[in-house]
Amino acid sequence: MSRRDAIGLSIVTGFLGAGKTTLINRLLRAPELADALVIVNEWGEIGLDHLLYERLAGDAILIASGCVCCALRGDLVDVLRDALARRECGALPGFGRIVFETAGLAEPAPILQALFADPVLSSRLALSGVTTLVDAVNGIATLGARGESARQIALADRLVIAKSDLLPPAERASRLAALGAALRALNPAAPILDGAAAEFGPAEFLAAPLAPFSRLREKVDGVSRPDEGLRTAHGVQGFAFRSAEPIESAAFAKFLSVLGSLLGPRLLRFKGLIALADRPETPVLVEGVQHVFHAPRTLERWPDADRASRAVVIVEGVASRDVENLWAALTGAPRIDAPDLAALADSPLAPRAGGLLG
Repeated sequence: MSRRDAIGLSIVTGFLGAGKTTLINRLLRAPELADALVIVNEWGEIGLDHLLYERLAGDAILIASGCVCCALRGDLVDVLRDALARRECGALPGFGRIVFETAGLAEPAPILQALFADPVLSSRLALSGVTTLVDAVNGIATLGARGESARQIALADRLVIAKSDLLPPAERASRLAALGAALRALNPAAPILDGAAAEFGPAEFLAAPLAPFSRLREKVDGVSRPDEGLRTAHGVQGFAFRSAEPIESAAFAKFLSVLGSLLGPRLLRFKGLIALADRPETPVLVEGVQHVFHAPRTLERWPDADRASRAVVIVEGVASRDVENLWAALTGAPRIDAPDLAALADSPLAPRAGGLLG
């Protein structure tokens, strides 16, 4: 199966009570999602959320194992493999998209890692974006108390604010501004959309998750520094980088190898739209979680007029300087007392670069 024929997998996440089921239920009314298969992950042995869907095209598959990452990863892989097999033999309708609603306490990084690492799923499915819902009423309080919420926000391709209509009218503008600043500190690239204000619907949900990269043009110095208070509280940081000059293929492969090996489980997500020196007109989309990287996709064209390489790096428990030095080593940007890419790759902690982009 070619990547063009791959089935899109959309992940909807967000903390408990953020409104995930309500959003998906509304999206399913759109004709564009008439052939969607919905997979619901719930907490506990008795699932209820799947009963709240008004209409499902195909089957609703309930994963009742809970949201513990290792258990969830195994169950999700099995359920997705089974759904694909049943689709092939006609036991399920020929769904053209999968929508996966995570549990409210789910950690998105292990989910993505499992999808990227499984050879069957990585060849049959194409990640169509991570949508994270944030409760406008309780979002900041939840963010301050729960690291899961911070990681759900940091890994999103798009952030959707729910329940803004429940805020007191006199406080709405100021509270939305404060919430937006908190979200931007953790995720410097994802667009922030107000679901209650009709800014997010089927068209935005189905759009390819390349839109965040256009926002990187707003960065003056190429690096988005997270808010210090949030960084200290969660240890989660989001960085947005860009480079106007095309990047050598061998250097980028070495960079990914070093990035995965040095950061390991602290690399929550990497997403890059890269102009390679030997084929700058057809950008390469690369995504990775921890030490696992999805097979790169060469796009037919750039999504906008900007031809610069752009990347988003989400880490946890890593010093800002270390992340910035890695990108500087790749692009050749001068930094005082920073090793170059060759020195980083020659470190005993880094494996030899493979042929990821060959």
